[in-house]
Amino acid sequence: MRYGVIADIHGNAHALDAVLAFLSTQEVDGYLCAGDLVGYGPMPNECVRQVLALPGPCVAGNHDLIALGRLDDERCIPLAKASLRWTRGVLEDDVRELLGDLPLGAGDDGIAVRHGSLSDPQAYVVTDEDSRACLEDLERTLPATDVLVLGHTHRPMAFSRHRGALLRSGTGQVDLPHDEPILLNPGAVGQSRSADARARVMVLDTTARVASFHALDYDVEGCRQALLERGLPVNSCHLRRSRRVRLAAGVRRVLRAPWHR
Repeated sequence: MRYGVIADIHGNAHALDAVLAFLSTQEVDGYLCAGDLVGYGPMPNECVRQVLALPGPCVAGNHDLIALGRLDDERCIPLAKASLRWTRGVLEDDVRELLGDLPLGAGDDGIAVRHGSLSDPQAYVVTDEDSRACLEDLERTLPATDVLVLGHTHRPMAFSRHRGALLRSGTGQVDLPHDEPILLNPGAVGQSRSADARARVMVLDTTARVASFHALDYDVEGCRQALLERGLPVNSCHLRRSRRVRLAAGVRRVLRAPWHR
């Protein structure tokens, strides 16, 4: 099976259009979505309808749950809180119903899909320790499942239980081991948190055991114009990581380098 894997669309229809156009060329058999269809972006209704018309499972993210009033927003940054207040006011009835039907977890073909972690849609799985703990939980609770797909961090990731980090940059092809569980995160479709504002997507081939990570150009200015027209901050589609976070990421990359092993 070949899957188009997406997460963190965040109401950015311009980015979603680019991703789905790309996936239409990849001969995918189905789709997996790790949640956060709304929040931040200017087109939540359009994105929810478009994603949930795709064949394949989708789970609820924390922004989806906050928009429905099922989670509070106390963990959110001010920009997220403001955009979610706006989102709650513009969600149409059919979209509320679609979001309300989303499960917290789903599975397909030996793959588990969650948003934050196996048990918490608001958990950030960022470090090697976080990732290894998640995979230990997977082995304990879902022993027949060997691939866990997460979103939430907006960062592409491929991590195996014993080999550790498999993806050395934000894009590229990763060969997945056969003998241990794997954690995968495609990165964010609709809100880049890297140096460039591009849409992230992953193609997962479970037969060949290959995950391919892509960063796609899209109509960023069109999205910013839509944000402006709706009275939303134009930086909502691209939040660069803070200097502190960038430095920490650089240190992790150095420590993972071959000469440190």
